[in-house]
Amino acid sequence: MMSQTSFFTDSNALNGKPANHLSHEALKRVLNEQQFEAVIHGEGPLLILAGAGSGKTRVITHRIARLLAEGASPRSIIALTFTNKAAGEMRERIASLSDRITSGLWVSTFHSACLRILRQHAERINYPKDFIVYDMQDQVRLIKLCLIEIGLEEKKFPARQISSFISRFKNKMKGPEDAEKETRGNDEFIKVFGMYERRLAESRSMDFDDLLLKTLYLLRNEEEVRTGYQARFEHILVDEFQDTNMAQYEIVHHLAGKRRNICAVGDDDQSIYQWRGADITNILNFEKDFPDAKIVLLEKNYRSTGNILRGASEVVSRNIGRKEKKLWTDNTAGEKIKLYTATDEMDEAKYVVDQTKAMQRNDGLSLNDVAVFYRTNSQSRAIEDALRRDGFPYQIFGGLKFYDRKEVKDILAYFKAALNHFDVVSFKRIINTPPRGIGAVTIAKLEMAAITEGVSLSAALDNISVIQGLGASAREKLEKFREILSAIRSKVTSASPADAINEALTITGYMDWLSADKKSESLSRLENLTELVNAAEEFEERTGENSMMAFLDQSALISDADKIDETTATVKLMTVHISKGLEFPAVFVTGLEDNMFPHARSKGDSAQMEEERRLLYVAMTRAKEKLFLTHALTRRVFGVSQANTPSIFLNDIPKEVLAKSGGGEAVTNFTSRPGRTRTPALTNRPVKSFKNKREQGEEIGGFRVGQKVSHPSFNVGVIRAIEGAGEKSRITVYFPRFGEKKLMRKFAKLTTI
Repeated sequence: MMSQTSFFTDSNALNGKPANHLSHEALKRVLNEQQFEAVIHGEGPLLILAGAGSGKTRVITHRIARLLAEGASPRSIIALTFTNKAAGEMRERIASLSDRITSGLWVSTFHSACLRILRQHAERINYPKDFIVYDMQDQVRLIKLCLIEIGLEEKKFPARQISSFISRFKNKMKGPEDAEKETRGNDEFIKVFGMYERRLAESRSMDFDDLLLKTLYLLRNEEEVRTGYQARFEHILVDEFQDTNMAQYEIVHHLAGKRRNICAVGDDDQSIYQWRGADITNILNFEKDFPDAKIVLLEKNYRSTGNILRGASEVVSRNIGRKEKKLWTDNTAGEKIKLYTATDEMDEAKYVVDQTKAMQRNDGLSLNDVAVFYRTNSQSRAIEDALRRDGFPYQIFGGLKFYDRKEVKDILAYFKAALNHFDVVSFKRIINTPPRGIGAVTIAKLEMAAITEGVSLSAALDNISVIQGLGASAREKLEKFREILSAIRSKVTSASPADAINEALTITGYMDWLSADKKSESLSRLENLTELVNAAEEFEERTGENSMMAFLDQSALISDADKIDETTATVKLMTVHISKGLEFPAVFVTGLEDNMFPHARSKGDSAQMEEERRLLYVAMTRAKEKLFLTHALTRRVFGVSQANTPSIFLNDIPKEVLAKSGGGEAVTNFTSRPGRTRTPALTNRPVKSFKNKREQGEEIGGFRVGQKVSHPSFNVGVIRAIEGAGEKSRITVYFPRFGEKKLMRKFAKLTTI
């Protein structure tokens, strides 16, 4: 192995970097003691428990650069993370640190790495190398086709709900047979699950979960593939290890093999993706799986002020199932955390805008420095309205992604259908888009011909003469569509992605169709298609790839966090889940009310309540200098105004770091009771007080405590309390799916059962 001294001396002339800039002495100057310990660790498993803002990316990138400096081949290193944004940042930092050419180094998301492996070895699992990746919209469309085939109404069996059901089992590496054993009374779901898996295989396509599961199957069952990657990857680094699911954990183990050179970096306090399969026990049990593992704690926070860090740490410290860490910082205490008690969601939104104005005026902060978080997407409406009224530009994340927009999906579907003759979802999407007069009857005849001949829809289209019962007009329309698809197919192989898309806009008639419609919506869609061409050009420049399949892969794997634009001066709006991995000088965390945050669905489940607490910790630690927490005394939910109590998590924040205000005369105060949790109490008339609380069985205005009632949005619940009299009385109802709701009788729209 080349010595550090000789390597740096030889390479110094190539790029002008100082000799030995990654020597131990140099590393000690740029890393703290714990970071240095993690970076220079040698062979064997390593667990880096990295608290929020403790410089974990710095450690990972310096560790890789150090390995390269000491002679490791770039091809021998793989670093895995969860967003393209994080992977891109890692690649840039490694390139800036390393004196060596880093081509051959794998730094990517889990799904991208698995897709890369599958493209190479797909034939071993009876898939073509040009199989298609179905994104969430494609999955939902396929499930809808399955519902139609089985004869189920989507109103009763929502496709998105079934998609989540399927993904939940696949994340646990379980299929329809396992689901059937574990569930009772879900026969329809099981039928759809089974048919979905069959249709997916027939389409020679994979969904996101399959990318992991099929790769794991290869590594488990194909010794040549497994040993080949084990021989190649001498060093495996996994970022955000707390977010791995069972399949990802096993993939890492199979890649590591006997060397066991796994460097796992993560923070159990930031595990917030249980709902999509993340298994916190992967990081909690790392030491059991690797008893000889080196453990390094990164506890120095470089991001947040002292008051923000103390408040966030106190919130998460109440969790029982966690590894003990004590974050600290050299930063100043900074401003206190501002806790605002709003009268309602409009007042809460006005507070966000007013404080943003004040920060612009008094602190010189840009709109780009401000982020507003909420627990659920529905909470953004009032904040958006308030920002618009004051003329503040904003970006909202977690809504419709660029590659999910209809016109973008339509054009890309042409290329998917051209590349994969078995892709029924894409084929059906485009056969009459834009409208070309091919109706349901014609499509049904085409499908029947495909079934009779035992071929794909695309193959049946290539042999129109065998389709029974087609009129001359229908035959002519199908022939024109066949010519369009054939022309698109030729562009896939002869043109770059940008040129192919540009020409497809004309060949398909899509551009003419939109241009003929002068509505503003159509003009906006035309702009999006222009941007699609730009995206393909940017992809070619950035990656050097000239393949349409590679561009389709990239578009399928884009996540919400990947499209955060940090250069545009706009207020950023997003759910707390999307905020993970980001940081802002000023952060608002809104809607801190019981049944909102923590969410009602978490009540009664200790594991989910701990995750809710971690979620608030993540939200708070995104803030660098200013942190605002808000809750509303009343909030309109599904059109019904309801009274709220503050989140129990607010009790865990030390009073010394809080500055309270708001709510007219009302200010949130807290009273403690023994134990690990505390309950909030509201004083100074936050909500009108009602006397004469009714006893069990006493009937008032047709309602009584203990009675079952139905609500148009919350479904069936049980009345727990009635306060006051007449139309202004309040009825407290417990709804199993949504928790306890306090409703004004006048607006509640309750019916007795």
